Amino acid sequence: YSCQTVQRRTCTISGDPHYYTFDNSVFHFQGTCTYVLSEQCQNELPYYRVEGKNEHRGSTHVSWTRLVKVFVYDETIELVKGHPGQAKVNGSFATAPFSLRNGSIQVYQSGFSVIVSTDFGLMVSYDTSSYVRISVPYTYLNSTCGLCGNFNNHPGDDFRTRQGEVVSSDVVFANSWKAPGDDEPGCEAQCGGLACAVCTTPQLARYRNSAHCGIIENSSGPFAACHQQIPPGPFVESCVYDLCVGRGYQPILCQALNVYSSQCQQNGVQPQSWRNPGFCEIPCPANSHFEAQGTGCPPTCVNPNYNQSCPLPNQESCVCNQGYLLSGGVCVPHADCGCTFEGHYYQSGETVILDADCGRRCTCSYGSMTCSPHRCGQHESCGLQNGERGCTPNSFATCWIRGPGSYDTFDGQIYQYPGACRLALAKVMGSSNHSYFMVTAEKVPKGVQSFSNVLKFEAEGTQVAIELASSSTVR
Repeated sequence: YSCQTVQRRTCTISGDPHYYTFDNSVFHFQGTCTYVLSEQCQNELPYYRVEGKNEHRGSTHVSWTRLVKVFVYDETIELVKGHPGQAKVNGSFATAPFSLRNGSIQVYQSGFSVIVSTDFGLMVSYDTSSYVRISVPYTYLNSTCGLCGNFNNHPGDDFRTRQGEVVSSDVVFANSWKAPGDDEPGCEAQCGGLACAVCTTPQLARYRNSAHCGIIENSSGPFAACHQQIPPGPFVESCVYDLCVGRGYQPILCQALNVYSSQCQQNGVQPQSWRNPGFCEIPCPANSHFEAQGTGCPPTCVNPNYNQSCPLPNQESCVCNQGYLLSGGVCVPHADCGCTFEGHYYQSGETVILDADCGRRCTCSYGSMTCSPHRCGQHESCGLQNGERGCTPNSFATCWIRGPGSYDTFDGQIYQYPGACRLALAKVMGSSNHSYFMVTAEKVPKGVQSFSNVLKFEAEGTQVAIELASSSTVR
């Protein structure tokens, strides 16, 4: 007996956004609701469901992926835009790498993406910006549904709605896979297909040239070795589409080139170097450097020898310098590694509130976790907020300043006061266990004979000043 490579099929979502199904159909859909990207919907195979939530960025014509949810083995794992090296588990952020269900689910960082993989072969990756990959083994042939299609090797029937009807409209198809529970008003697509980009003829010609998207299909370019395995045509079309929307913005071009480059690497083809000084350079954080063919299994504080038997292909990544290990997305000396505690990894210096009743306050210091009893205040409740557990107020009191001289206090008293050069609107009194803050209103000279009203906010060593219009309301 010997280990055999498992045949797989991959669906990708990239840019604003372009969907490449398991059966290699390509469509462009701009809704900003939450959609079922892929789901096991037939046979007795292990169940999974992957959902994606989109958002507008700059243009309301198009959308981008901001959240990927993986439902598997009764766990909910969320990959969130702007949170590299982390994933939410049942609503709470956890630092990769970690495992769930006795190792049946693995969550880890590879290259610039966070990956969720399972023991039955599902792999979901998200670069926490705009690029999603969903890969399943061939055992799921004829067993999937959703925007990634039904994986039956027949692209002609990929537009099968939730009701089982094959339609010609990508908008009708995609809207049928809107996930339940997303009540965001106006999240339906406002246009369909390539028409959303509204490209002019000169734009099409310019963005297809070899200085832009044409580099992908250039027969003597850096991606030529990949053309036979991955036809470049659909990726060029998607790239031109993105540049029309982004008006030639170079980072969008870089994202589009990166998608094709990544597809090549995932299929075992290494493109030639295509990033140059001033063109699509990747700045790496402290104590790391860029490698075009970096390991797909970076050494971490949790597993320093992770890359020695890596099953993943080499890919672009920021690799920690010699003597440093990956710790929560940053490279630290081995001596500065954090703590593995109750199945989760915490960075050195990190303080967290644990347990459903917020009963422990724990701090990690150079590999050692120290916990002390903790409880919420009289007017607070324990809960999750933005993926972190902590104590939150049960209710709020509000003070209003409505225009010049009219005040409505926290306790509902309304009065008029003509004002002074400087007024303390609210601050923490004397010695208190509460975090300090102060809000003041000041009249600041403006020119020779006039003044401007400035609202100043101070908390945790930070000051913010906002100039107010004469009719401003402060809450």
